[in-house]
Amino acid sequence: MGEILIGILLIFFSALIYFNSGDFPQLNETHLDPGSYPKLIALLLILLSLVMIIKKTVQLLQSKTISFDTGMKDFVKKQWKEYHLVVYTLVILALYIFLLNVLGFIISSIAFIIAAGLLIGPRKKKDVMVISLISFVITFGVYLFFENVLYVRFPNGILF
Repeated sequence: MGEILIGILLIFFSALIYFNSGDFPQLNETHLDPGSYPKLIALLLILLSLVMIIKKTVQLLQSKTISFDTGMKDFVKKQWKEYHLVVYTLVILALYIFLLNVLGFIISSIAFIIAAGLLIGPRKKKDVMVISLISFVITFGVYLFFENVLYVRFPNGILF
């Protein structure tokens, strides 16, 4: 049941990405504009989400395991226990998207990678220094590559 809800949320976010990726400024006359790649990824994500929704719906209909015999409260508790990390990750992702234009790409990306690493990382040892170093390397690597090689501009935000 949770996979169906996550699939629907992914379709919603993918549609949002698809329709907002046409606003990127084009630097030169080419067949592919800067929004072509995000549109392609969004379409692939929509397609894969639809496949997941159909597959899980068929499985649920065949097994008929949707039962609220123990009560709705127990069902919700079971679903929350199984999918709480996914919900938290989606909340962090939504915050990242919201803060991207406010704080800029660099600060928002570093904060997102650190938060996701702490949330999803191993339970025994959460090495904040290693996660922070990885977030700095990934963020600045992506930033330098896109800015200097592909000439794609990122949101600057209030600090940069």
